[in-house]
Amino acid sequence: MAFQNAAFFMATVRNDLFLLDGRQFTALVLGVVGIILILFAALIRTSSRLRRSAAAIRSLSDELAQVTQDLNVERLWRLAGGDGTERPSAESLKELYRRLARHHDDASYTA
Repeated sequence: MAFQNAAFFMATVRNDLFLLDGRQFTALVLGVVGIILILFAALIRTSSRLRRSAAAIRSLSDELAQVTQDLNVERLWRLAGGDGTERPSAESLKELYRRLARHHDDASYTA
């Protein structure tokens, strides 16, 4: 049944195409090709926008992770008795980052 429907459709299209003269057939083919090219260009443009958006989101995510880590270090610094006005030294920051990483690993293991 499906084959008969397809054969009937193709015969109808073939007969209708024979009724077109050369210019009409060329216009039809160019129109179909043009529509396909427009859709392909829209697909490529959307794809490039998605790639740029993904890169921006990754960048923002990395920056957010860094800010979160810095805030956690500041909290640890204050909890450890550091003065809020002074900046922690490089060595104390390394130690705080190590403690924070250990705490994060412990929390991940517990979960």
